Amino acid sequence: MRKLYSLIVILLIGSLISPIIGRAEGSMAYSAKANIPENQINKTLTYFDLKMEPGQEQEITLTVSNSSDKQTTIILSPNIATTNQNGVIDYSQTKGKLDSTLKTPLSSVISKEQEVTLAPNETKQVPFTLKMPDKSFNGLLLGGFYVTKKEEAEDSKEAEKNVQIKNNYSYVIGIQLRESLEEVKPQLKMNQIKPALLNYRTAVTVNLQNTEATIIKEFDVHAKVRKKGNGTVLHEATKTDMSMAPNSNFDFPISWDNQSLEPGTYTLDMTAKSGENQWTFEEDFTISAKESKTLNTDAVELEKKAPNWTLIILSVIAAMTLLIGGMLYLIYKHKKKKEAARKARIRMQKRRKKINKKKPKVGK
Repeated sequence: MRKLYSLIVILLIGSLISPIIGRAEGSMAYSAKANIPENQINKTLTYFDLKMEPGQEQEITLTVSNSSDKQTTIILSPNIATTNQNGVIDYSQTKGKLDSTLKTPLSSVISKEQEVTLAPNETKQVPFTLKMPDKSFNGLLLGGFYVTKKEEAEDSKEAEKNVQIKNNYSYVIGIQLRESLEEVKPQLKMNQIKPALLNYRTAVTVNLQNTEATIIKEFDVHAKVRKKGNGTVLHEATKTDMSMAPNSNFDFPISWDNQSLEPGTYTLDMTAKSGENQWTFEEDFTISAKESKTLNTDAVELEKKAPNWTLIILSVIAAMTLLIGGMLYLIYKHKKKKEAARKARIRMQKRRKKINKKKPKVGK
């Protein structure tokens, strides 16, 4: 038994430290860096920050290196910048849905994904072509080169299909293109509010949209939910120091604190702030009976609803009052019936006496 216990402990420790070892080996296998061109706005940055002109065509390059003793194939994907559910700018989405306000995505002005095979200890220059639209624009186009090993990219797709956990390592090299250095004022829009499950836990999500070609930085949001017409706050959420990619949207989550999503109409009060910019929203939304049933059925760790003792006590008192009242009424009716029967007997007896008095006596 002791040997079995020791083996389990060793396996647990091994499972905890193996991802760290894997990360070290994976991160050292290959590297990628941007080769900064002359039209770089801020030359201290290690990613592309380029001043462009309408209709301009330009080639930019990345240096990729294989530091291992095995042949390696690397995939370099130029992706648009999106905003994930944590309020973080994400460059890993190769097939993400474009925001409705994004008229010129980075993917439309840059050449396609490339696959590069590197021999052991080999370094290569990988070119990409930029072709700006003829019509000028304000603000910036933001994206990133997502660099990963081919085997890891395939493993990641397989893991998604089979719901597996894989340790995959990648590089992201940002790229932002501007035609003017003039700052664009951010605008925030609130879209759909809906009930949802986040990691199988009840929540409500609020879709927030950055409608302008600028990054919303140091972005703070505070949200409260209450029943419509009631001032009591039922659930609230606060997140600070978030950021939003230009022309992107994400679903801001409000945890329902492991409580059931009850049908009804609610009111959302939300304030959002980024620097000197501030937005305030108040919006009603409804959770339908169908949504409530479906989501609550699939949710995990729902709290059991605490009994409403006040209602229970009042119900018991009401039931007892009705019972006692009913009994008293029956007793009253019974007594009344008995009294009526008694009076009827007395009347009958009096009537008989009168009749007997009127009868002639026999023998007279």
